[in-house]
Amino acid sequence: MHRLAVALCVFSAISSHHLAGSTIGFATCSGSFRVDTHQVEGHATLFEGATLETMAYDSEVELTRASRVALAAASRGRVFRDHFLLERGRAEMEGSPNYSFEALGLRLTPVGPHAGVRVALVGDGKLQALALDGALRVSVADGTVVAILKPGRALEFQPQKETGAQVPFEMTGCVERRDGRFLLRDPLTGVVEEIRGTGLAQQVGRMVEVTAVALEGEKPLEGAQEVVFVRRLRRVAGSCPAPEAAGAVPAKPGAVPPAAPPAPQPGMSAGAKAAIAGVVIGGAGAGAVVYWKIKQNEQKGTISR
Repeated sequence: MHRLAVALCVFSAISSHHLAGSTIGFATCSGSFRVDTHQVEGHATLFEGATLETMAYDSEVELTRASRVALAAASRGRVFRDHFLLERGRAEMEGSPNYSFEALGLRLTPVGPHAGVRVALVGDGKLQALALDGALRVSVADGTVVAILKPGRALEFQPQKETGAQVPFEMTGCVERRDGRFLLRDPLTGVVEEIRGTGLAQQVGRMVEVTAVALEGEKPLEGAQEVVFVRRLRRVAGSCPAPEAAGAVPAKPGAVPPAAPPAPQPGMSAGAKAAIAGVVIGGAGAGAVVYWKIKQNEQKGTISR
């Protein structure tokens, strides 16, 4: 994954068996930064839940959990042993499934040992995310998966007041049949749901828009996130992607999806929307996360993996 050519600040977190108490590491910086509202020059000790805030320059955070977090200028977040909570601005992480980003009640977890994610908090309570070298799984507090981004894919997320599997959702996708049951595959979010309801057989191979609710306690087909009951269905324009090879089944949740086309550019035209588990998801406008890295590279150059 491409990273900053110059690391102005380095925040290193060390596991608890190395340092006593709740100390998780230390921070060093060639310039000024803030730790828990205190302006710091040079270095500082970090504790669990410490707030880190950049000022005029980008900073780089290094974690012993095989993760690296880069913070853009004027950004703020809190560092924990297993996740980084972004509160303002933009950040990038190269990490592992053991470390994740959190923001706006969403958890963004890289899938695979070398996966990475770039995120940006923008106006009106929105989060933009770009999957880098590997795939990215996005979920809400109760663990419901709302998107699986393939490498190079960017989406915009806007959580509503209520989130979770119990919230009715809307999604558009292709109806598939397998083992006498039905799946809905959303090309926007990468989410696959097993769907139940009336008249589904007539919709196989078609793009439809559904309003549905989760059925608790039901075991979904392999590869589906959950079982949902379709309350409303209507056909929409568009064609289904090419069918999978014979014998292929959807990937298990958490599995690494195949590679995707290069990252979409700012102002992407994909205007489709989905509302899954109380999170409105769209492809249009998710360009800030791309622009930040382009600007970094123009100013400082790029070093390769």
